[in-house]
Amino acid sequence: MSSMQVCVLLTEDTNPTSAARPRPLRILFHPQCMEKLGLVAGDLVQVSSQSACKSLGIIWPSRTVSAEHISVSQHILDTASLLEGSTATLSLVSVPAVHAAIINLVWLHTPEFHIDEALSIYVKEILLETEYVCSGQMVRFQYYGKERLCMVDQITPIDPIQINSDPHQIIPFRLVRSTRVRFEQAKSTVETRVGKVEYSTIGGLGEQISTVRSLVELTLCNPEHISCLGFRPPRGILLFGPPGTGKTLLARAVAYETSAHVITVNGSEIMSRFHGEAETRLHHIFQEANEKSPSIIFLDEIDALCPKRDEGATEVHQRIVAALLTLMDGINTYSSKTTQHHRLVVIGATNRPNAIDDALRRPGRFDHEIEIGIPSEIHRFEILQALLKKVPNSLNDMDLRTISANAHGYVGADLAAICREAGLKAIQRIEAESLNAGVVQTDDEMHLLDLQITLEDMRLGMSMVQPSAMREVTLEVPKVKWTDIGGQEDVKQRLREAVEWPLKHPEAFLKFNISPPKGILLYGPPGCSKTLMAKALATEAGLNFLAVKGPELFSKWVGESEKAVQEIFRKARAASPSIIFFDEIDALAVRRGGDDASVADRVLSQLLNELDGIEPLINVTIVAATNRPDILDTALLRPGRIDSILYVSPPDADSREQIFRIQTNRMACSDDVDLKKLAELVNSCHCNFKQYLHQTNGVLCIFNL
Repeated sequence: MSSMQVCVLLTEDTNPTSAARPRPLRILFHPQCMEKLGLVAGDLVQVSSQSACKSLGIIWPSRTVSAEHISVSQHILDTASLLEGSTATLSLVSVPAVHAAIINLVWLHTPEFHIDEALSIYVKEILLETEYVCSGQMVRFQYYGKERLCMVDQITPIDPIQINSDPHQIIPFRLVRSTRVRFEQAKSTVETRVGKVEYSTIGGLGEQISTVRSLVELTLCNPEHISCLGFRPPRGILLFGPPGTGKTLLARAVAYETSAHVITVNGSEIMSRFHGEAETRLHHIFQEANEKSPSIIFLDEIDALCPKRDEGATEVHQRIVAALLTLMDGINTYSSKTTQHHRLVVIGATNRPNAIDDALRRPGRFDHEIEIGIPSEIHRFEILQALLKKVPNSLNDMDLRTISANAHGYVGADLAAICREAGLKAIQRIEAESLNAGVVQTDDEMHLLDLQITLEDMRLGMSMVQPSAMREVTLEVPKVKWTDIGGQEDVKQRLREAVEWPLKHPEAFLKFNISPPKGILLYGPPGCSKTLMAKALATEAGLNFLAVKGPELFSKWVGESEKAVQEIFRKARAASPSIIFFDEIDALAVRRGGDDASVADRVLSQLLNELDGIEPLINVTIVAATNRPDILDTALLRPGRIDSILYVSPPDADSREQIFRIQTNRMACSDDVDLKKLAELVNSCHCNFKQYLHQTNGVLCIFNL
């Protein structure tokens, strides 16, 4: 075997309490594939990623993997900088193993304990278990109750004459009794080994990619173009948006496309209990970035590192913020001996931009702020295309558009989770079909021929993943349809026109320059299906549904009630198109009066501002229900806030008969039951009473049995 490309899967972790020896270098191969390639158990191979990172591996047969895949440990994924599902290149190692005299390890996270001889002996035993060691190899182990991570930085052989000078060939080393393990001082940063993340592999962020690309490439590649005009190149870019929208992925793509030296900084790596050490680490980070320019410093979750100093930040955080401000202001003063222009960009990522200290957000520090928001329907379609590009599936563009149209509020990470769940459903479906057919699969190649993700698999996966934007407020809305509600055809049609038509026919509204109603009020006697209609509207329109009960918003703390209203509308905007349903709104929006401003008055004022304030309410519909419209504040009922006021009347004779028909369809009834006559007898009864009547009759029938 010269070399081959295979798809990499992650080996399931074994029982950590098991006494079996760990085998981190084993690569599980299907026996048939080993036979075709001429491999035998124990062969030493080199695993290479597309980012030129390498790891050692030992071939081992296993029938638990398919012929198209190999299964490796997390150890190999870390060392070769591979992602699960990515492609790796395998080649036999032709050089013999060399005995190591000294192995130098570098901490990737600063240890908070003293390094002694006992630790060196412990880590040496771990390296002996791996059988082979190579430069760049990651070493994971548990120490003081935490997982520690080191990297093999340099290996000194016992006999230097044995070293092969071929730079493309990885050199395997073995530990002997005399081998010594040393720990070097922890580096101030972790140089991120960026995998192959290209701009073309990211879907739904075309506009943001174009902006970031122009800013970063201008600073890293051609800073003289803007310097000749007398201006300074951009120093910092702040990426903000909800979790899972692709902020970190975009930063990785920028680093890969520009071939820049990347330094990733997490808050936990910077913080220290010793006075002044955190600021020193930051200084070393910027110094290293300048020496290895062009460079990118990526500050992930920067809100945890640099919170606002006037809102209870600790002394350590205040010093870190001050140090970062000074370092970013002094980027231009870090003049390299070989370049005239600084080639350094700081990229920050956060989902809480308002929690960052204001001094960082001015021009000259983070010059540009780019929002990575919740994707729209078109962007979700592009994300699904990118996710399924290399996945066997039977989905066409129409299927993907259908899924994206129904995935309101789903971010990129949610869509990736849907695809993963769909893949699991596809595997379960194929296995179930094989068992039902009584076929025992012996050839994995034949077994995988029919393994494709279908539209039904995607729908099942979607039902198992909640959208991140709605995770805190998602409600299990009963699946109520219009056909489950008897009568009220006029009200149903008005609701369709107000909510469903703007979504299905937006071009018609643009043509006539009209806006859909922002709010709908359903009023009428109790028990006339007002709440049931709101549920049916959410089900039929396929919208995200947020239900609000008035008392939940009231708080004894000043300002908390208004903040709760603001948060509800923020989530609704983020998960649009959506419906906010205010049940019994008369408890929330009672008519204002008197001199003293109560909590209800402040909540109502905030509600009015959200409905018709400066920030537009796009693709968010307010549906409210009440049986006391006379006590509602008149400011709420004007056009532009509550545009449509619909009266839900008690059912007439035809509606009552239809309600009885809907209820009796689910019951065992005698043929002599006259629904029309029954509808005439309950002239003054509302819908809920008729349902109660059916339930009572059902219980009596069971009792008589």
